[in-house]
Amino acid sequence: MAEVFERASAVLSTLNETTVYQAPNADDRDRSITLSCLAANTDGTSSADVTIAVRNAAGQLIARTAYQIPVPAKSTLELMPNRLILKRGDQIRAQASLINRIEVTVSTLEITPDVT
Repeated sequence: MAEVFERASAVLSTLNETTVYQAPNADDRDRSITLSCLAANTDGTSSADVTIAVRNAAGQLIARTAYQIPVPAKSTLELMPNRLILKRGDQIRAQASLINRIEVTVSTLEITPDVT
């Protein structure tokens, strides 16, 4: 098995869900362990709410790990205080109440089978 630390980031530039991270999708045994999910509010005065959703490769909702959590102006919040296991192709998607105010960064450990 190969293990690789990865990071993915996105500015939430729309009011719709934005895919921030997708787990490896090449093999049924692919997994990803989410280590952190940070939301930073870059606005100087206004709070913005953020929602984090986990969807499978087909886009179906698996769970919401954060729902309309307020991120104060000029602040960063850890939205995933515990590890989250993602299966093949699962996605972490984020949505904010204001456009271009929230930046989300996801750190993961990807575990994929060795190809021989």
